[in-house]
Amino acid sequence: MATGAGATIFESVARAIGCSSDNWVATGQKDRRVLADLHVHLMLNDWNRTTPVGVRYPGLATVAEKFINKTEIDWMNCHRAGIDMLVSAHVNVFDEWLSMPTDPNPQAPANTHGMMDLLERELHGPARPYATLARNYIELRSLLDCPKTDPSFRMAVVHGIEGGHALGGDLNSLEPLAKRGVALICLTHFFNKGIASSANSYPYFPDANSRWPHAGLSEFGRDVLSEMERLGIPADVTHATATAMSDILRYARKPLVATHTSARTLGDHPYCLYDEHIEEIARGGGIIGVIVYPYILSNYATIHEAEKKGSLCDVVRTVRYLVNLLGSHRNIGIGSDFSGFIAGPKDMGKLSQIGRLRGLLLEEFGGDEAIVEDIMANNVIDFFMNNWRSGL
Repeated sequence: MATGAGATIFESVARAIGCSSDNWVATGQKDRRVLADLHVHLMLNDWNRTTPVGVRYPGLATVAEKFINKTEIDWMNCHRAGIDMLVSAHVNVFDEWLSMPTDPNPQAPANTHGMMDLLERELHGPARPYATLARNYIELRSLLDCPKTDPSFRMAVVHGIEGGHALGGDLNSLEPLAKRGVALICLTHFFNKGIASSANSYPYFPDANSRWPHAGLSEFGRDVLSEMERLGIPADVTHATATAMSDILRYARKPLVATHTSARTLGDHPYCLYDEHIEEIARGGGIIGVIVYPYILSNYATIHEAEKKGSLCDVVRTVRYLVNLLGSHRNIGIGSDFSGFIAGPKDMGKLSQIGRLRGLLLEEFGGDEAIVEDIMANNVIDFFMNNWRSGL
């Protein structure tokens, strides 16, 4: 059970509706939408162990899992919690870090397909009783239409890619990804790999991009964005610098998504979005996914301080701010970034505990189930139904 003021509020709400803190799907609640998460790392630990770096230095992968990757995703418990949809963010972390801000790795496309293969094997193996891959929006709709009371209910999983460096600098890499049903691609990640300048969002490499903070979207990046739109793959603008964001918004012709981010007004980090960019994404029919990572959501002095004090109240505060800024809750979702080398809130370390956030949001919105379900799931689902057209 969580501790602290936020947990006390949640527990009172949970008791009032008869739910446990770690399993929202109690009697009478099983057909409600629980979560459509825009950004999770379902296979990151497994993938890191299979990379050349992980094979050569297995201790590095172990350290990453135990001391850096502090949030957990468990197939069975997420299924029991009634989670609806997970966007699996594929990123080749070790290779990206070791290559640093250099030219894209020509092996990146093969590595990307390898990550997708790993997830699909998992879904045909240990995860089969709990989750199923959706390769296009039609399959996604079919999975989501299955009642949670039905024994055949499975969480819907879709492929996402974090970082356009996965293309290896080759525009022709996009079409095979589209055929496999990739649902979105984040244009940049930790380093500028020739597509768009990336924000120094984390303290791992604080000066890594000092040469390119105002580079924006490259000519190749404009080609990538255009081709993604042609293929029906929505563009994720998370990790882009403010300059790159302005460029992307200028050239984009279809709705954009920021899968796991926050408002810079609340958390003064280069990673977070300025209000005008948030508003423009929403006006264009896009969606803002709120990250479940207190260090980014607020102005904690250090990551250690955020781990000690950060809670789900930081998430609720951010959602409240976005609703007030946009005048509506319709363009807001959740992108937890769980199992992605982050430290979650002190009152939620497992994605299956998502009911704790839902309880606090119910408190925030006066018990309005419709608003909370939209923010937690429906807005994200609607975005994919309206904008995802690859994989057909």
